[in-house]
Amino acid sequence: MEQMTKYRILMISFTSFIQEFYQSLPREIAKNSGYEVKVLVPPYWKELWSGGKKYLEKTYDPNYEIIVGKILFPGNLHFTLILTKLAKVLKSFKPHIIDLEDEPFNAGSFQIFRYKKIFSPNSKLILHASQHQYKNYPPPFSLMECHVLKNVDAILVRNSMAHDVLIRKGFKGKIELITHGVDTEAFKPRAISNNGNDIPKNDKPIIGYVGSLVGHKGVDLLLKSVQGLECKLLIIGDGSEKPNLILLAKQMKIDAQFIPAVSHKEVAHYMNVMDIFVLPSLTRPNWIEKFGRVLIEAMAAGVAVIGSNSGEIPNVLGEAGIIFKEGDIYALREKILLLLKDKHLRYNLARKGRERTLKHYSWNAIARRTIEVYKDVLETN
Repeated sequence: MEQMTKYRILMISFTSFIQEFYQSLPREIAKNSGYEVKVLVPPYWKELWSGGKKYLEKTYDPNYEIIVGKILFPGNLHFTLILTKLAKVLKSFKPHIIDLEDEPFNAGSFQIFRYKKIFSPNSKLILHASQHQYKNYPPPFSLMECHVLKNVDAILVRNSMAHDVLIRKGFKGKIELITHGVDTEAFKPRAISNNGNDIPKNDKPIIGYVGSLVGHKGVDLLLKSVQGLECKLLIIGDGSEKPNLILLAKQMKIDAQFIPAVSHKEVAHYMNVMDIFVLPSLTRPNWIEKFGRVLIEAMAAGVAVIGSNSGEIPNVLGEAGIIFKEGDIYALREKILLLLKDKHLRYNLARKGRERTLKHYSWNAIARRTIEVYKDVLETN
């Protein structure tokens, strides 16, 4: 794509761009736009739910530059601040756009706003938001949020609920819905001749789940819904409910295999052995399914998908999946039975899911929509 000006883009992420999976986005933005792209990331992020550290998976890409800067409070996005490299890269790179993957009420967003004002005042600032609930935060977060919302040039939201929250907050700037993406080459349908030593072969259809094993994910609901059905459950993930779920599966005599949390590359392998994927999320007073990234991974892999009606799940699936009322065991069982009995329907849903991911959720599609936002912001005085 030919550009009169080679714009400079600084993308900052505390969590996502640590993973090679998400680094597809800056690569596709650089390739599709011709812009000069730099990415500022920490060396690791601490997962609150597990206490473990996720280390930077890749430190070089020929399409853009990766800059590693130390951060304060890794593991808590409300408080996370950048300790090194930020001022230096702003002064030397002078980005036309700073694309910060952070919520407007977090301390890191306020820090970037202040540093931009001092070291690169002509830069445009774009933030990301996925907060689904309207909340009045206590000081100093409320004050930081107010300043940021008055000075940010655009906010990219990952769900429609976040859009509504920003409007209620009085934000009058540009809001664009740009969701999570998926690597449609890593996640794609494959003919599986050998399921691997960790998944014993049998003639039963495989119903899968990938994600945290915590109460609001509703995995116990999935176990109860398949009792007595001729199928195998493949549960991948870790969490506080895992021992209870293993015990429940034994008590109900369900053919279930539990596998610890795996990398994204391994998730793609497991998706390819599934016939049906289920995300049975349950809305809670302080939680709702804000997107469900595993949904687009399953669809990209050519797996028929069933999801509850929690939060954004129906919007993510569209006409390419089956929705059931959250918490309703019998409704979920009915949907599973439908797909177990109708291979043609399974095939059609798998095909529609793959088509939907290519059109809406591939990193190429996400990058192109992001570039359009950049253009709009750059053309606005």
